[in-house]
Amino acid sequence: MRKISLFINSYILCLLVFSVQAQKTAKVLEVDSIPFFNGIHLQGDAASAISSAISTKGNYSYEAGIQVDLKHKYFPVLEVGYAKINETSSSNISYQTQGLFERLGIEFNLISPKKDSKRTTNLFLVGVRVGMSNFNYNINNAIIADNYWGGSETVNYSDILVTKLWYEISAGVRVEIIKNIFMGWSVCSKSLINQDATGNPTPASIPGFGNTSGSNWGFKYTIGYKIDIHSKILNKKK
Repeated sequence: MRKISLFINSYILCLLVFSVQAQKTAKVLEVDSIPFFNGIHLQGDAASAISSAISTKGNYSYEAGIQVDLKHKYFPVLEVGYAKINETSSSNISYQTQGLFERLGIEFNLISPKKDSKRTTNLFLVGVRVGMSNFNYNINNAIIADNYWGGSETVNYSDILVTKLWYEISAGVRVEIIKNIFMGWSVCSKSLINQDATGNPTPASIPGFGNTSGSNWGFKYTIGYKIDIHSKILNKKK
């Protein structure tokens, strides 16, 4: 009886070990069943296009991006755009600039499919980007105060060339409205990395970044199309 009991206990233990190992293998297979490369997203910012269309000062900003879908979890992204800014303060100081800007970064999808459920195409994304803009700017009617002798002087600055770097932390959602057509929104916090060169006045606004006074927040409403390259490759192989 003792040998039989020992055999039964050993058999049950083996079943438990096998069951646990099978569950681990199933999870690995489930993860591996998601292809590493899942296509690319082409997208544009509708919010900046709409604000450019209704601007009364001739200001505009247009941007588009390309994003790679890796494991439906990691989304490296490259965005490029062009902006023109024309502002005048209450003291009649005018500021003009225009130039290209680029952003490079990565976003992470925080939506994980539940067990035995269909993988959703909707995304909740958080990410980080590094932005750069190389641009010229002009400042007219700037007032320089003389703190030693008193008085002030009006000066103009023309064609100052600078390169600005910043980083962004973003969060947003993206929803598939019809097959491979996506819409979504995101908000981001922007912070400058490099300082102004000695002797140069601070640019009031930077293409792709916005106003330089205080904290800077951005909002995007994107419309995009997913090129499902992975599925097309599989279909060709079949």
